[in-house]
Amino acid sequence: RCPGGSCSPQLGDLLVGRAAHISASSTCGLDGPEKYCIIGYLEGQKCFICDSRLPYDRYSNTNSHRISNIITTFDPDRKMKWWQSENGVHQVSIRLDLETVFQFSHLVLTFKSFRPAAMLVERSKDFGQTWKVFRYFAEDCSLNFPSVSNETADSADDIICDSRYSGSEPSTGGEVVLKALDPVYEIENPYAPNIQDLITLTNIRVNFTRLFTLGDTLLSRRRRNPQDKYYYALYNMVVQGSCFCNGHANRCTPVDGGRGDVFTQVGMVHGHCVCQHNTAGENCERCQDFHHDTPWRPGGGDAADFCRRCNCHGHSDMCYFDATRYEATGGVSGGVCDNCRHDRTGPQCERCRPFLYQDPQRTADDPHACIPCDCDPAGSLGDGLCDALSGQCICKQNVEGRRCSRCKPGFFNLRQDDAAGCKACRCHVLGSVGPCDPLTGSCECDHSASGPLCDQCPVGFWGLGNSEFRCSPCNCDIGGAHSTMCSPEDGQCHCLPNMIGRRCSEPAAGYFLPPLDYILYEAELAIPLNVGRSPSPTNTPSSSSSLVTPDQPVTWTGLGLVRVWEGVGLRFSVDNITSSNNYQLIIHYELEVNDDPKGSETLILYANSSTLFASRSVLLDPVLCLNAGGHYFVDVVFNKQPGSDEFSFQMGLIPRIQSVQNFCSQSDLESFHRFRCIGLAAELNSQESLPERCGGLIKSLSAKIYNGAVACSCNVVGSLGPSCSKLGGLCECKPNVIGRCCDNCAPLTFGFGPDGCKSCDCDPRGSVSEVCDQVRGQCACRSKVTGRRCDQCQAGFWGFPFCRPCECNRLSEECDGETGECVDCKEHTTGPHCDRCVAGYYGNPVSRQPCEPCLCPDLQESGRFFATSCQGDPQSFGLMCRCMEGHTGPRCDRCKPGFYGDLTRPGTSCVACPCNDNIDPDDRNACDSLTGECLRCLHHTIGPHCQKCKPGFYGNALDQDCKECSCDRQGTEVTQCPLGSPCFCDPTTGQCPCRRGVEGVLCDKCKDGYWNLDGPFGCQPCSCDPANTLSNICNKVTGQCLCRPEFGGRQCDECGENHFGDPDVQCICEEQKHPSCDPKTGECICRSGVTGIFCDECATGYNLAFPACEECHPCQALWARNVTDVKRATQKMRTFVPHHNDDLRPADGHYTQQIQEMISNLNSLTNLKGLSTPKVEEMEKLWVKTNRLALIRSELSLSSRKLKDTVDPNMTLIDPSPLLNTEINNIQLEFKKLLNSLRDNLRDPDDEDHENLEGTEYIPTPSTGMT
Repeated sequence: RCPGGSCSPQLGDLLVGRAAHISASSTCGLDGPEKYCIIGYLEGQKCFICDSRLPYDRYSNTNSHRISNIITTFDPDRKMKWWQSENGVHQVSIRLDLETVFQFSHLVLTFKSFRPAAMLVERSKDFGQTWKVFRYFAEDCSLNFPSVSNETADSADDIICDSRYSGSEPSTGGEVVLKALDPVYEIENPYAPNIQDLITLTNIRVNFTRLFTLGDTLLSRRRRNPQDKYYYALYNMVVQGSCFCNGHANRCTPVDGGRGDVFTQVGMVHGHCVCQHNTAGENCERCQDFHHDTPWRPGGGDAADFCRRCNCHGHSDMCYFDATRYEATGGVSGGVCDNCRHDRTGPQCERCRPFLYQDPQRTADDPHACIPCDCDPAGSLGDGLCDALSGQCICKQNVEGRRCSRCKPGFFNLRQDDAAGCKACRCHVLGSVGPCDPLTGSCECDHSASGPLCDQCPVGFWGLGNSEFRCSPCNCDIGGAHSTMCSPEDGQCHCLPNMIGRRCSEPAAGYFLPPLDYILYEAELAIPLNVGRSPSPTNTPSSSSSLVTPDQPVTWTGLGLVRVWEGVGLRFSVDNITSSNNYQLIIHYELEVNDDPKGSETLILYANSSTLFASRSVLLDPVLCLNAGGHYFVDVVFNKQPGSDEFSFQMGLIPRIQSVQNFCSQSDLESFHRFRCIGLAAELNSQESLPERCGGLIKSLSAKIYNGAVACSCNVVGSLGPSCSKLGGLCECKPNVIGRCCDNCAPLTFGFGPDGCKSCDCDPRGSVSEVCDQVRGQCACRSKVTGRRCDQCQAGFWGFPFCRPCECNRLSEECDGETGECVDCKEHTTGPHCDRCVAGYYGNPVSRQPCEPCLCPDLQESGRFFATSCQGDPQSFGLMCRCMEGHTGPRCDRCKPGFYGDLTRPGTSCVACPCNDNIDPDDRNACDSLTGECLRCLHHTIGPHCQKCKPGFYGNALDQDCKECSCDRQGTEVTQCPLGSPCFCDPTTGQCPCRRGVEGVLCDKCKDGYWNLDGPFGCQPCSCDPANTLSNICNKVTGQCLCRPEFGGRQCDECGENHFGDPDVQCICEEQKHPSCDPKTGECICRSGVTGIFCDECATGYNLAFPACEECHPCQALWARNVTDVKRATQKMRTFVPHHNDDLRPADGHYTQQIQEMISNLNSLTNLKGLSTPKVEEMEKLWVKTNRLALIRSELSLSSRKLKDTVDPNMTLIDPSPLLNTEINNIQLEFKKLLNSLRDNLRDPDDEDHENLEGTEYIPTPSTGMT
């Protein structure tokens, strides 16, 4: 893919064209012809010649097996050539040297021989200086590479040992495959260092470390070297890869200075990349010249990975990449230009050199764009250096302008000898209008400031220099402050008592400013005048709904109403004046009606009056001059209009604002009257909702009149806290509490206390009024109704609100107030209307028939009453009892089946027999009727309460779940399985009692380490041989133990198939498709015509051309049979000696003489003439073995291990057994008989040696057991 994305060169075999660069550390036939054999070759000839002195040629030199033969070709004879190592050499390596770095994909080795038993593959990136292992391969990883893990790799770069490619099969054509990156592992970044380390290389080396053999290399052979059939042979080797171009090229050319057959071989993978994406280098590992604006990256399919041209604005042709600049620019540009021309500098030649700057009239690539700086030396620094782009000079601290030619605002007098350039103006910033004159430094003051530096405030102002504002007026509150003067530093006015704030306009915490009508007088406290009829005060509180609406809290109230009649007058005592002033009277009144009257109300008083709005307040015109501390009486007379209602009222005194000296200006006074502030203050429930103009004047007036603020004095019981509203002093009251100080209950509430007041909540259906007693809360009830709320009927009545008498047949005086059901019925009656008898009595209360007690069988209180009820029989006039559960009989005097009890004893009753539902409830004999003992248990249960399972059963008897035990009789204890009945098991769990070695709930399987459950005695121990088994667990049916390799038998106490004697010694039998041997002696079972322990010799009667072993002439059969008998006798001796090493203590002289005689006789037998060659060889063997037996004389006291080490270590020791001292004599006798028979068969009158044989007593010598 190119050119818009990542490039991938074509893969190929890196060996192609590089025959001169591949080498092997061992090659057969390089120094001359060498013989080698092929194991199991079935096509006649088994051994061949390797001659690699000259290269392979299909016509003249087919036996050459040089390393170059492994390069893959498609020639017809490609299977006829291969590389092959020298025989028996384990450590062999093959190495490929490449001319540059290549990208490696995978390696495939195809073997002609067995694959190696162990090998490893290595790679180098520095032309062979250092090597790293790709992977280990071995049939047995733990043996060959014990320090290398053979677990599955967790990542692509894990080094492990792989055993998949090192088995014995196939014997030819097997492969070893190595992938640089296994597809199993997901590779997030193929250019990560660890991944690149895996796939890039300059050399690859395959190290074979151990040949695969069949175990016969340690055996001694007289006729053939076993090593000649073990070697490494490769048909071909493929190193798949491509040129390594970092994703920036899709084709490659030969590397400069390439060697060997680089330019001649078709299909060769070259190593020099033809780079794209502005990259260069043999592997496209760097950017092209002048393309360093971005860092070099591997090609990942994005244009951002391409190298980008540097931008030097036409002032340079060279650049380099700077990582610090690239990071600082956020990845925008990293190229730094070299050798900028035209007076330019900077990473991109984008700036002019010092003391020059960019001409704004020219472009950045103009060679004449840089012009000199022109800085004023009086105001600039840096010897005239300026900004390279703007031309801005470096100004002194108090100087500004591009050329630094003028003072900054607030400074004056530019001088070259001044380090800061200009001096600072001294004008007060808040007192002056602007900065000072830049030449003289003179100040221009604001209208509220004065002085040469504008730093002073005039009288009545404050704050200059102490705040961020200019001089501000004191503006002290006209009522809350003593005067209009304030502190010139912080503006604080001098406040009246309990007034706070800079202007003294706010009351302190816990204080308030009283309203204008703060001085009030209640009508009920006034003195009646003798004018007509007197007023009639009552204790009934006002119930007007207008006083208790949630959105309009009560603003004034009294102890009760004062009924005012026509011509009635009241005298109010005024003795609490605190400030001498002119006052006006204000009347607050309340009509005694439930609803507001239609239209407006007009009161005609003796004095002229004005109604405030359409309200219930009237301001009287006469002005009263009242002095502080004086005592006055004010008489008020009422003339009632026809048809109007009675009313109650309060009288208040409001000071006149005009009479307060030096209080407010004329404009404030006009605003006070224009906004009708007095009327608003009297009408509005909350003083805080007054218009701002009125609120300020009224607050100031209140502070002036009352000499500051007044304490809140909130009632601690009725209020939520000590604070109150700033104007008016209304405290925050608890629920249903009213009054400025929260000291009274609201209308229609009662019970003033810590939780406030509770609502009367009189039930309108049963009360005559909504008002209740303010202390107790009792409502006024209608007839036959009672309760605090008047919400229930009186005793003897029911059905509120329509209360009617109870109907109880004169047997009760009370009934339920809601249902009318009678309570506390008398004379043993019950029912909603006392209309029936209680349990235990019978009669008819409705017809006045009294209730009589039931006798079932005795009275209810006697302790022997067992009925739920009874009734009279209308026919027999007798008594009929309805019995309780468990009782029966006409008088309930006996127990039902399934129940028991002694009913003759008071206080007892029939209860269910405790048999856990395991009896028939209808069976009278199921349990004892007096004691309750269970007698006939069901569901396979037993016990006095049928509480457990019968023997042979298990489960939960209480749930009727007893199941028969299902024990296996073979595995259960015999004593627990009586004949004819189930075996006994645990009554709860069902666990059967198992025999030894048996387990399971049913005793139906053998434990681990036991077998043969079906045997007569149950499971028997496995008895595995502890030294020869992997564990003591055997097959639980056959008893077969799990044997270690080479062991056999049920208990692993015998040698396994194909092994004998020492279990570590395998049968070594030549020329056998399926080799087998005697498990005790190790002697191989040979085919016809072959003999020897290893079946590696021709048998007697056959020629010696092994392995052909053709049969000899029939005349040899008789001789062979007799020699065989001699060998059998010798074998007896052979099997005897090693078994009795410690017992071999014969008399030295006697046995030494016998042995020497046997050797002498054997020599005579060997010298006989006329014996055929095979027979002579047989006798030679017997002579050699007898000589070895003579060594026993000096070695009898050594151990078996010492004996093995003394004899030929390459021979195999075969265990012998019987007692030496008795067996030697038997063998001598038998040997004599055999020798005599041999003499008879060989007797020849013409043989000159016949006489010698006749006179010879041939004593056979026992064999040492060595072969």
